[in-house]
Amino acid sequence: MTETDISVKKDDNGAPQLSIADTNAYCSISHKNNCVVAGYSAAYPIGVDVENLESNKDYRRIREHYAHAFLKGVTTKEAFFYRWTLAEAYAKASGQPLLEILAQPFEPTDNLHYITISNFLVCTYVEANRDKFQRPKIIRL
Repeated sequence: MTETDISVKKDDNGAPQLSIADTNAYCSISHKNNCVVAGYSAAYPIGVDVENLESNKDYRRIREHYAHAFLKGVTTKEAFFYRWTLAEAYAKASGQPLLEILAQPFEPTDNLHYITISNFLVCTYVEANRDKFQRPKIIRL
């Protein structure tokens, strides 16, 4: 396989579409400051999101706006970022708009994995049933 056998294009919704040796795979990319995260799955839609835990993002305003739905019960900045990265990753995997997800009640799931790298929180969500979910492999550069 050569580098010309691998390509990333945008689908009709603007999401990345990975192709390896003419075989399509699900792909997700996220970046924040100097941190870039990418994930792929040959079998299931995947979403990744990264947030800087030291961000000055006005999480209280966002939390208050969606406190009746997806962010219900979130009381700390750390809890906000865990729920927010899940919402972003889920939106990417499902293709649903983020604002629609935030307007829905939060439903716990086992199809996700969190990892902290330095001051960055990474969430990976895979649209697979729990029996087939495998934790993502993390490659640190």
